[in-house]
Amino acid sequence: MSQACPRFPVCPSEALLDGQHIKVKIKYEGRDEECLLVRFKDTAYAYINRCVHMPRPLDCEQNMVFDESGKYLRCSMHGIVYIPETGTSVSAMCEGEKLRAVAVYEDNGEVGLADFRISAIRD
Repeated sequence: MSQACPRFPVCPSEALLDGQHIKVKIKYEGRDEECLLVRFKDTAYAYINRCVHMPRPLDCEQNMVFDESGKYLRCSMHGIVYIPETGTSVSAMCEGEKLRAVAVYEDNGEVGLADFRISAIRD
């Protein structure tokens, strides 16, 4: 019998609006990391908050992770853009590289993380 994946609740579903993000500090593969939860087209996604171009948070210069069109995630430092559903870069400089996805769940009006690589959520 397989062990259930640990679940770490983050917020009520209504707190994560379409085109918005929430940041949470986690212990991921033994390291302190920041995770971005985003909602795009009514679905929640989660990624380690680190651009593939340079190891900087996507929101390092502006408190936003979606571009002006609302169709892509965008690093505020160099403008690298990503497809929200997959974390795949569509910018020429990093084309095809992906943000590090974190398993997310949404049920019973709650959004959270459910990934074996997470050992804790930090304050």
